[in-house]
Amino acid sequence: MEPGAGRGTAAGAGRPVPVPVVVIGAGKVAHAAHLREMRDLPELLRPAAVIDPDPVHTDAVRSGFPAGTAVCTTPAEAVRAGARAALVCTPWWTHRDVVLECLELGLPVLCEKPVALDLAELDELAAAERRTGVPVAAGYMKRHDPVVARFLDHGRERLAGARRITADIHDPNAPHQVEHLLPYPPPPFGPQSPPARAALARALGPAATPEQTEAYARGLGGSLVHQVNLVHAILRPDPAGGGRRLYGRLLDATGWSGTSAVGARWRPDDDLLVDLTHLRLPGHRRYRETLEFVAEDSVATLALPSPYARDEAATLHIDTWDAGSGLATRRTYTAEPGRTGFRRQLAAWARSVRGDAGALPLPGLAEVREDTLAVREAALNLR
Repeated sequence: MEPGAGRGTAAGAGRPVPVPVVVIGAGKVAHAAHLREMRDLPELLRPAAVIDPDPVHTDAVRSGFPAGTAVCTTPAEAVRAGARAALVCTPWWTHRDVVLECLELGLPVLCEKPVALDLAELDELAAAERRTGVPVAAGYMKRHDPVVARFLDHGRERLAGARRITADIHDPNAPHQVEHLLPYPPPPFGPQSPPARAALARALGPAATPEQTEAYARGLGGSLVHQVNLVHAILRPDPAGGGRRLYGRLLDATGWSGTSAVGARWRPDDDLLVDLTHLRLPGHRRYRETLEFVAEDSVATLALPSPYARDEAATLHIDTWDAGSGLATRRTYTAEPGRTGFRRQLAAWARSVRGDAGALPLPGLAEVREDTLAVREAALNLR
């Protein structure tokens, strides 16, 4: 089987076989989200190989998948071990090199966000994707939640009368948020590493302040980029086509409390305001995320639990008013707990890699670039 050819049939069963994946980077996000979901999707994915410099991390992967996972040091070695796609969960500043190597080997990639914070790196990845014909999917797992999809559909339907889109995030972003999900002590929240600082300097330029750099790496590029993507999914359903955009329409960006709190506001046109805020609150025990879409005749309010939570689900309330009767209607949508965005994203990616009938493309590099333009502009104008 050639690399990237994930489609196959189980012996004697007439069923597609699971896609053999190399997990590159077996740290916090890999264990707290992807690997535990992969264990529940054995018909779609299996970790054929793992790459991580820490033997504690790789041993934890092997112990969680008794069928066998090869410990490798390079993607090429993982291909020889049977991998046909790559899940990239390494630190964000390493993504360029890792993804380029995977594309050259013919491995379709699902890359955790941020795929890159440097526009030049994104352009290089896009050029390699076009040249090799191997796709890169972005880790925008919220897009795969059916309740979120309902919120986006409502926004597109009411866009002509839209007046405001807001997002407010209360994020512990602390070890206690994931320690129960990891097979080893979670890493502490600390300063940017030297390689990360160097990558941020390249991405923002020498004039960026330490506050702008920190906000770009954390609250803006590391978190609010998700909500920027959701807003763009309403404003620009086709990232290659027309539609309203955030980049170039920034009103202001603010950081406070040492940039543990950041906010940005855009005006895509004269009738619409977008206002996004992220607060890092390590003393909080629960993650909270609320998005609101306000139009002339309706309000849609979306509440999202922690992306790692399996015992909660997103909830959407849509309130509409009839101008003639004065009556209001509320519709409420929720989903089965446990069917997380991470799980649905992995399932969609596996079906896409296999080429299953009806498989839809995942958010890709064109969307990532548009989102990065917006959050980078906010970072450089942070006050």
